[in-house]
Amino acid sequence: MADAFALNRREHKRESTGLQARVTVGDASTKCTIEDISPGGAQIIASLDMSKGRHLTLNLGAFGDVSATVAWCRKGRLGLKFVADPEIMAELVIALAHAG
Repeated sequence: MADAFALNRREHKRESTGLQARVTVGDASTKCTIEDISPGGAQIIASLDMSKGRHLTLNLGAFGDVSATVAWCRKGRLGLKFVADPEIMAELVIALAHAG
């Protein structure tokens, strides 16, 4: 029941993608997989261990770069909160969902 509650409290609908991207933190960059994405944020799979609140850039190739902060980090998965307004991000999320 707790898991259903956690899923239902999301502000934005998430789209599964499985797309490859790059995440950059400071001068370091590594490959990642975008597990799912919404206008408010994304869940990525990456070999990073980062603290909540850390700023990073998610490079989406032809779709450009997106600034985000780390919302959570567990076992190679990171939850990201996008810095840009969700209304601005909505079109990007739709484009990414159709690309995947």
